[in-house]
Amino acid sequence: MGAEQAIPLFPTEEIPRILDTVLSYADVLRKRSETEREDVLSARLCKLLIKDKWIRAAPFITIPEHQIFDDSGKDGHSGRIDINFICPPGNETYFAIEAKRLHVTFPSGWQSLISEYVTGEQGMMCFLTGRYSPTQQAAAMLGYVFDGDVTKARTGIAASVGKNAGRLRLTPPHRLQKSTILPGTDLDETHHDLDSREFTIYHLLVSVLMMEMFD
Repeated sequence: MGAEQAIPLFPTEEIPRILDTVLSYADVLRKRSETEREDVLSARLCKLLIKDKWIRAAPFITIPEHQIFDDSGKDGHSGRIDINFICPPGNETYFAIEAKRLHVTFPSGWQSLISEYVTGEQGMMCFLTGRYSPTQQAAAMLGYVFDGDVTKARTGIAASVGKNAGRLRLTPPHRLQKSTILPGTDLDETHHDLDSREFTIYHLLVSVLMMEMFD
């Protein structure tokens, strides 16, 4: 048995509750400036998550900005996962959430940032290249929609996912599709063939339009 096969999978029964809990707190998250960074938003989200009673009692720990190390021999870490849920012992059994900004108005003008979400190295590709979650079978993307137009953001992501189906190594139906893991929500998912394993990315899109202070 190879080393990767010996690493336990994150318990799939915990994933729906994690996604539901993240959505519930992200729903009240609001940007504090027009160009606030996603890591700052995610840090505030984590402060809410770690106070949740279910999260406190869960069989995993919640870590923001979790540094990931690989076997490349290079100095330093290979990346930082925005929000990570790790099952001890060890640190390779985890459910990762990578966050991106969408529909941001910069001083230079409005940008969708859809390409960064779908094909950027810090977007979906960080999972598909194996940089994050190399031994796991699921992860999530969290899109902070700065102008509040979640429907437009979802349409843009769906179009980009379809256009880049080959690069994303999508399996049938080769598109962004509604997830059934949380009935009654707008959660989406994509399925990917990573040779030695099938991989699912869940897509959570939330509006952070209005200013509202949370500590």
